[in-house]
Amino acid sequence: AAGEKDEVPFAIILGGDELKEGRVTVKEQKWEFVDGKKVKVESTDKGTKVKRSELIQWIKNTPTFKDWSSGKLIA
Repeated sequence: AAGEKDEVPFAIILGGDELKEGRVTVKEQKWEFVDGKKVKVESTDKGTKVKRSELIQWIKNTPTFKDWSSGKLIA
């Protein structure tokens, strides 16, 4: 998937419940090298519900975004 190839740091989920609530669910995704291959670190994190109107600011305030935007997450 493109998200895996490009190491996308966030997955945004917009299902029926989220639509009704005016929210999205955000899951942070982390990557590591295993036997020379990039794999997503499996997590039990169910994600965080965020108001759609606050999504961009919420993402920008995360340590994951700050590391990603500074290039620290690039392997």
